Amino acid sequence: MPLAGTSHDEPSLPPDHVSSPLRRRLEDAVEDVFHAALRRGDLASAEDLLGVMENIHTRGRLRFQIERKGTTLMIDRAHNELAARKTRRRPSAG
Repeated sequence: MPLAGTSHDEPSLPPDHVSSPLRRRLEDAVEDVFHAALRRGDLASAEDLLGVMENIHTRGRLRFQIERKGTTLMIDRAHNELAARKTRRRPSAG
């Protein structure tokens, strides 16, 4: 027996399709995983995730013709953080 106000004709939305002002942007989630990869020392994955963040930013900028406030700064910081980790990991010559 269907719930009141529901119909068998209406497709149900997937659980991730939620309209919520608290829902995080995809790039925020990718940034979190990027930082997790850095903490674990997985620099190859961090570099891949940085590329994903750049792609998300570029597509959003092209699609909406706007620059999200703070995104460029976040990507610059991520580049610097990754470069610093790579420099620390390199064995010293000597």
